[in-house]
Amino acid sequence: MKRSSGSPLRRRQTGVTLVVTLVFMVLFLLIAVALVNSGLINVKVAANQQHTAEARDVAQQSIEQVISDDFTKAPAAISVAVDVSGDGKADYVAQVATPECVASKPIKNVELDLKDPDDVSCMIGSGVQNTGIVTAGNNAGNSLCNATQWDVSATVDDSAGTGAVATVHQGVAVRMPTGSACP
Repeated sequence: MKRSSGSPLRRRQTGVTLVVTLVFMVLFLLIAVALVNSGLINVKVAANQQHTAEARDVAQQSIEQVISDDFTKAPAAISVAVDVSGDGKADYVAQVATPECVASKPIKNVELDLKDPDDVSCMIGSGVQNTGIVTAGNNAGNSLCNATQWDVSATVDDSAGTGAVATVHQGVAVRMPTGSACP
């Protein structure tokens, strides 16, 4: 018996291939859309990390700028504008808080090195035969300098632009004359 192309079995199969192909096409489309969304999210995460790192670096750079000057004479809060991209416009503005002296202790004469010019200015006495070592009273053995510890902090808040926020604290040791320690 010979089957004809118009048999009932053949007519029932028409369109099934089209439906299966369309289902697979929709599945592949959904997978492609999910991959694109995942890639976009990864780009946003990387950008946020970059902006946060830039904000941290700007805060650190601002602190370095403040402590490179003699900030102990008149500690004050300042704003520092920083151009990260090099286009001549400030990308971030750091708010450096007033440096805070957190500790001060006298430096003993025995801790000084006479070969160091910074240490010589801390020695007590100016006579050639005077060793400068004081042995009586509450200041026994203390030099004319104090070792002070300062906390300098800077905050960068770029919530209007990139949304990056960073605060950096840095401790700084400064040798100061005895009368001017920790205002």
